[in-house]
Parts: sequence; structure tokens; C-alpha cells
Amino acid sequence: MDERTSGRGGGEPPFWPPPLPTDPHAVPPETAARAELLLGRLLSPLRLLGHMTLAVGFALVSAVFFSSVEFSADGETDDARTGLLVGLPALAVATWLLALLLRSGHRAAAELTPLLRAAPLAAPSMPGRRLLWGAVSVLGLLFTLVCLGAGAREAFAGSDGEPGDGLVAAALIVWGLLSLAWSVPGLVRALRHRRPRWVPPPAGWASGQPPVESALPPPDSPEGRRRQLYANYRSTAEPWALSRLSARASRWIGGLSRWGVLLLSALLCLVGCGLALLAAVLPRRSDDLLVWPLLALTAGFLLLLLLEIVHYGSRAGFLVLFVLGGICVAIMGWQGHQELALRDRGEWATAEIVSKRSPARGGTTCEVRLVDDGRLLSQRLASCEREGIGDRLPLYYDPRDRVAPAREVPTLALPAGFGGVGGSVLLITTLASVNDGHTRRRRLDLVGRGA
Repeated sequence: MDERTSGRGGGEPPFWPPPLPTDPHAVPPETAARAELLLGRLLSPLRLLGHMTLAVGFALVSAVFFSSVEFSADGETDDARTGLLVGLPALAVATWLLALLLRSGHRAAAELTPLLRAAPLAAPSMPGRRLLWGAVSVLGLLFTLVCLGAGAREAFAGSDGEPGDGLVAAALIVWGLLSLAWSVPGLVRALRHRRPRWVPPPAGWASGQPPVESALPPPDSPEGRRRQLYANYRSTAEPWALSRLSARASRWIGGLSRWGVLLLSALLCLVGCGLALLAAVLPRRSDDLLVWPLLALTAGFLLLLLLEIVHYGSRAGFLVLFVLGGICVAIMGWQGHQELALRDRGEWATAEIVSKRSPARGGTTCEVRLVDDGRLLSQRLASCEREGIGDRLPLYYDPRDRVAPAREVPTLALPAGFGGVGGSVLLITTLASVNDGHTRRRRLDLVGRGA
């Protein structure tokens, strides 16, 4: 038999030409269905409605807080306290709902991203839902421009021939920032996870062989256990913290015992509260403008502490309470500075009402002039609805004209209440979150050498 027509074993000769190699980009039906399901969850119209509702809710809560600040500045402490009693629980509920909504979306995104990285052509188009999310996000960006422009105009030029209202300008700017924080992620979500026009061959692919997929780290490895520690966050990657800048500090914090890390976190929390107290006490003895950098220092320190708590492995629910406690401590620093400055430097004098202003939002304020020397105070008197122009009344005013006058000597009840509640919430939340993080780290063998 001719050797050219016979096989190695004497059977049929091999087929020629050989079959074409399999498609390296072929998408299994189950992968395409899973990708469509996950992207449908991310671009759901109900999810869009939920985000819009929470954005409006946060805007209303911010309006309540600004109204409380104005009531407090006008001397209407009961209305300010009522606004805070309504606003703080509403802020906690809205933040909790937002955390649940973001967590469900991040779960779908965390599963969809590696799925589309392995099979890019499995991304569904969904043009209708993408158009809906994109259009609403663009409208949100336009609303952002309107709010920021109106806030800047109110801050620098005012309206209706009157000087600008700082609280109105701040409220408009906060609304613009809220709209920006909502619109940009929505627009990014509408443009992400699209099917590419061209996909290069996968690395390691050869004729007749499936593409080589990148494997996740083993669950028992340190990296795998660290991914489990941060599984309830937006990303399983290690969050950023100030201690990560030093390998020695990271190892030292990871090797602390439960009581050691609780003591360290309590000391850091007390330092943050002490900075807020310093912002309330120190500026009245030197310069009132010093309160702003001290409050900024307090906010920055508490933010760094929050990042450390997140890095240690706390749960999301504790972080919401930490933010609320930090807000209360910051209000204590500002309001305490105002009342302490007036209490220490204030003097009694007889004043005459020169003009009144009763805006549609907020209480009535009056411009007053001292009867003794005829000086016109730049700080306005609050809660003067019953007085008329030309009436005279005793006032406790600041000779430096930095703090609004009052009808009585400040009692420091409002800043003491904010400081007590905010400091307690901040300390308890910090200890509870760090204790929970240590428990999870010990369960995953990330304490000591295992870290």
C-alpha cells in the first residue's frame, strides 16, 4: 500500500486541510444571559427612581439643617432644636437607604466587571435604559450649573437690591454639589459596560484552545483573606488609609490586640473632639477668623480617622453614625465659638431699631444702632417681630461687632448639647466599629503575623 495514502496505524489518512481553530471570543449562552441580568439590575428604571428620590431627600434634609442654623442665629432656639430633631433622624434614614441601594448596585457591578473582562462581547446593548439614565443625568448636570450659578450670584451680588444671604448661597451650592454627586455616577453608569468594537485575542490563546482566564487569589492566602475582609465594601481592594503610607505602621496596627486597638481608637477620637473644642474656645482669645482653619483641621482629622476605621474592616452601618457624630461635633465648635465670644466680650447697651427685614424664608431680623455713641452694628438682631422701627431696647452686644447681639447672656446650652451627643455618638461608634473589625480580622487570621 502506498505510504502517502495510509495512516500511521494503517487506517484512514488524516483530514486535510485541518479544521479552523475555535473562535476565542465565542460567548457561552449562560454568560450572555448572566451579563444581561446584571446590567439590567444596574440600569433598572426603579433603581434610577430610587436614586432620584434619595437625592431630593438629601436636598430637603440640607434645607432643614440650614433653616435650623438660621433659626439658631436669629435666637429662635426652639425652632432650631425642632429642625435638628427632624433633620438628624431623616439624614440617618436617608443615608441608610442610600447605603443599601449602593451596596446592591456594587454587588452587581463587582460580578459584572470580571465577567465582561473575560468575555467583552457578552455586554448587552440596552439602548433604551442607557438613554434614560444618560438623559436624566444630563438634566442633573444642568440643574447643578443653575444651582451653583445662583449660589455664586447670591453670595457676591445679592438679589432685589439687598445684600447677599450667606445661608441661601450655601444652600444653593450644597444643592448643586448634591446634584453633581448624583449626576456624574449616573452618566458614568450609562456609558460603562458597553460592547467594544474590536477585542484582541486573549493572552495564552492558541489554535484549538480556549482562552486562559486570570484566577483570583486563593481564599487561604493573605490577599484572599483580605478580599474577604473588604467584601462588604464597594471594591474588594484594600481601602486607602494614612497608615498605608508606612509599612511599619501598617504592621504595628495589624498586630495590636483588641484592647490595644480600642485604646488607640478612643484616644484618636478624643483628639478629634478636642480639636472641635479648641475651635470653640481658642478664637475668642485671639482672632475670630481662626475658627475656620480649626474647624477645617477638625474635619480633616475626623475624615482620616474614618478612613482608618474603614481600612480596619468596619461595617457600613457604623460609618453612618460616625458621620452624624462628626457633624454634631462640628456644630458644637461653631456654635460654641459664637456664644463664648459674646459671653466673654459682650456688654449691655441700649440700642435703637433702624430697619427690619422679613424674608419669605427665615425669621425677622433688625438692624440696630447704639444709642450712646450712634454706632451702627453690622450684625443684625434676630427675633424682633414685635418691635417696630425706632423702638429702643437693652441688648447684649459684641464690641468687636463679630457676633450677633442677643437679648440675654448666652447660656451655652445648645453647643453643650451638640457636644455631648456628638462626642458620645462618635466615641461609641468608633469603639463598636473597631471592635467589630478586630473580630472579623481575627476570624480571617489577619491579626498579628497573619496580617
